[in-house]
Amino acid sequence: MDKASKFELKLVRKEKVSRDAYTFYFDRSKLNFDFIPGQYIKIFLDIDNPDERGSSRYFTISSSPNEKNFLTITTRIIKSSFKHKLNNLKSGEIVRAFGPVGYFDYNCKINNPAIFIAGGIGVTPFRSLIKYLISINKKPEITLFNFFQKKEDSVFYEEFKNIEKGNPNIRVIYSLTKEKFEGFEFGRITSELIKKNSSDYINSSYFIVGPQEMVLSTFDIVSKMGISEDKIFKEDFTGY
Repeated sequence: MDKASKFELKLVRKEKVSRDAYTFYFDRSKLNFDFIPGQYIKIFLDIDNPDERGSSRYFTISSSPNEKNFLTITTRIIKSSFKHKLNNLKSGEIVRAFGPVGYFDYNCKINNPAIFIAGGIGVTPFRSLIKYLISINKKPEITLFNFFQKKEDSVFYEEFKNIEKGNPNIRVIYSLTKEKFEGFEFGRITSELIKKNSSDYINSSYFIVGPQEMVLSTFDIVSKMGISEDKIFKEDFTGY
């Protein structure tokens, strides 16, 4: 794991990826910065009169370590002084950052099956990891579940479905909790949904990322399926 340090990032562009979420592309081409999938950075913004949450925020990196031109973060733009400032950054502006920090307990050197379960924008570390595994030609059996309230909230849907088409070892399931829509499952995570979509759920490692309540309830469901705790990695997602 690379040592965390202070550095600067220059914004190149931003891209809308759902109703209220954006991916921010920062120039990495000349940056001496390496990370592993699942790590995150802290971004500092100059904000006049910031609200109680302050002028800095942690974001999981959504790009792959092997995407050398850009470093990306993907986040929802909600009502906070930080998110307002972030959303109004102009191309070429510089922000201060610190990282990489954190870890994601996935061993990229082995091909053991894995089940990824994400709540909303918690899918970002899985985007980084899956893109990285493809780039190094690793082909473990991966099943990705991602849960959103509505279709318009879903992030990376088309990209992951295209990845699924080109990689028979990867299965992608998106589920909506507040509306039914073709191509999506309906409802929250259940043991039945996991078993239906995974050919080897007993021997898989589980990775759960999302809001705290979702993480805890999913951990309980997976544990009751007979999966030992040492095969379940969970993280309350920090990128809101």
